Amino acid sequence: MSYIDAWLKFNLDTTIKEEKDGYYVFEETIFYGEKGGMLADKGTINGLQVIDLKWEDDVLYHKVDGKLENPIHMEVDPETRITNTTVQSAFHLLDGYYEKLGMYLVAVGVNPDNEWFEVNSKDIDEQHLNTLQTFMNNALLQDIPSTFTYYKGSEYPDQKYANHEQVRVVTFGGLDSQPCGTLHVDNVNQIGSFVILGSEKTSRGTRVYTTVSLATNQRLKKYYTMIQDMHKVLNAKEDEIVDSVQTLRDSNKAYKKEIDELQKQLTAYKVQDILKLEDTILVDVVDVNSMRNVAQSLLNSLTSTKVLITSQDGTTNIAIISPEGKARDIYAAIQESLEASGGGSPKIVTARSSKPKQEIIELLQKSI
Repeated sequence: MSYIDAWLKFNLDTTIKEEKDGYYVFEETIFYGEKGGMLADKGTINGLQVIDLKWEDDVLYHKVDGKLENPIHMEVDPETRITNTTVQSAFHLLDGYYEKLGMYLVAVGVNPDNEWFEVNSKDIDEQHLNTLQTFMNNALLQDIPSTFTYYKGSEYPDQKYANHEQVRVVTFGGLDSQPCGTLHVDNVNQIGSFVILGSEKTSRGTRVYTTVSLATNQRLKKYYTMIQDMHKVLNAKEDEIVDSVQTLRDSNKAYKKEIDELQKQLTAYKVQDILKLEDTILVDVVDVNSMRNVAQSLLNSLTSTKVLITSQDGTTNIAIISPEGKARDIYAAIQESLEASGGGSPKIVTARSSKPKQEIIELLQKSI
């Protein structure tokens, strides 16, 4: 037996009915496993954390972090139960609301950090969302109890349920009535809060982002903490944070542009220094981060092949610059011996190897 019509029952004493591959079935359970668009409960059984809940047909199997023996005491985490149940019930009200408008929900998201519903219309504007928010605000203030009615599948009017042994219909007054097998609040006003956060167009219609009940509390605390952290970091009042962030972004763009210009100048200086060197293989004349830019700039000034070599963190980086178009041939001659990885064009090849620097130098001297 499960307590699907008793969403606020968080504790239960029962006994083991069956054990199968580390999973337990009980004579009764207050746990709900993920199904029907509702997330699974969290909690403990005999003090052991429940680590998995899975359905086989209509039987719920429980797995805990350990081994269980009778008697059994279950405790469902209230916050998770309330968060999961209230969003399910809120979306029922939305089903009823849109049905009266000749529309329907094509998908929903119930993760507390990302609650949303998608309606099959792209004509959802700000006025529509404001009207919907007012409807939900008014609904949550009313005393509208939920009722649960059970039918034999063969006797239920909708033939698609004919093969079901039992159909459970959840009704919220005149707001919505539909078959559903998940937990629901006892009264609409237990949903507590429903806030529309924003919307975006999708290929199927419009996705509307929301937050419901305790998820709203969690988000409010998260965003408040974030704003306070930004206030401290930016040294700005709350109403000045957006302007301060924009100013910071503008400054970063300016600094990046300045750094890029300085990097170009530094590269030009390095190239001039390298052109003064007669050796073909040059070791540690540039750092790893600037090697590629220097190699590109060198190509325009060299008349014969040069190789740049530099090491960092146990890896040797190689840049072969060949205005004659021999870079790939030189690399191919040493790649297997050096167990190197890399590639490029006939004029520039960059590669990496874990072989000792001196061994790389000797192989290059034989190949150039």
